[in-house]
Amino acid sequence: MKLIDFDFEDNIKDHAAYKSLEYLKLPDKRMEEFRKFDLSKLYATSFNLMPNTPTNNIEAFENIDEFINNDFHTLFINNSTIQTPNNHLSKQIKISHLPKEKNHSKNALFHLGETFIELQSKIEISNTLDKPLLIVNLFTSNNSFRPTSLHISLEENTNVDILELFISSNTGECFLNINRKITLKQNAILNYSKVEKSSKNDTSIFNYHSNLLKKSTLNMVSVNSNAKKSLNFWDFSLDNEDIILNIDAIVNINEDKQSANIANIVHNKENIKSEINAKHILYDSAHAIFEAKSTINRDASKAKVFQSSKTTLLSDDARIFAQPQLLIQTENLEAKHSATCGAMNEEELYYLISRGIPEKKAEAMLIESIENEVVEKIHNQNIQEFVLAFKGKHNV
Repeated sequence: MKLIDFDFEDNIKDHAAYKSLEYLKLPDKRMEEFRKFDLSKLYATSFNLMPNTPTNNIEAFENIDEFINNDFHTLFINNSTIQTPNNHLSKQIKISHLPKEKNHSKNALFHLGETFIELQSKIEISNTLDKPLLIVNLFTSNNSFRPTSLHISLEENTNVDILELFISSNTGECFLNINRKITLKQNAILNYSKVEKSSKNDTSIFNYHSNLLKKSTLNMVSVNSNAKKSLNFWDFSLDNEDIILNIDAIVNINEDKQSANIANIVHNKENIKSEINAKHILYDSAHAIFEAKSTINRDASKAKVFQSSKTTLLSDDARIFAQPQLLIQTENLEAKHSATCGAMNEEELYYLISRGIPEKKAEAMLIESIENEVVEKIHNQNIQEFVLAFKGKHNV
């Protein structure tokens, strides 16, 4: 399939999302060096704009059988297009491709991706599933901009576990702009986990937006990639009572890679709980950012709001910018935020070495224990085991 040559600098001005980029606060020279997560070069880079069609059939990918087993319902998204292997989806899962919906996200990057998408893929789950849903996203592009969008919707009183894998074999400089909208009807519970395995030249941007109804629960676990740059942007306006939102993330990067976890969470009704916890393990000259802003408005009494960033620096050149923020406009609430940073725990390391464990292996064991604290937040045991095996095999 012939690709369309697309030059961001010359052509993006023709699209509606360009206006929203005027309000996107990209770094400039006046900002502290350690705070930078510079995306400006992306908008002056010539990419192939990849259409939402597969470059080849799903069966052409090697080792595809490793993702198909009796523990999961499985579907594949091949270069942004949903493809389902036979007999591996429940009848409770409906897949459709619909005209784009109007979205109210304040994230300019979310709107940027939507501008280039004609039809939005949607997964609707009508009843509690008997086993988790595994969504395997496969990207094979060359010097490409790849926008992709998926709306996940759960009906009332459903309880669903979903694991999304993002596996890239891209070559050259590739920009993945991945949008996920999550709708939960009343009393619905979604346990959502995301694991990435990116190519070394990828820039991966994940934009999350939601519509959570009364008494719904969203539990999210994010295991980051080895992309050159990786950004998670959680933009959640919590507009109904009794919502529970939990976000746990782990970042483990080396060399000069960059990772950012940015959250904008707004409480607008009573008795809402939101909690975001991020752990960072940084080697070499790796750079991470954690910026979380939780706004508790006047009508959002009885709120519970927690933010935490914990970082382990394993070199003198590794850097972290952590800024948890609370904007409180009501009195009746429980709120706490923290950010800690330090080297590996010397006492724990000494203890392991004193038991005859080589220093390198002892360090690896401590790092693995930090990662596992996050993986253990995954509610479903089969997903936990799958993620641990996948991480070990692919060294995520």
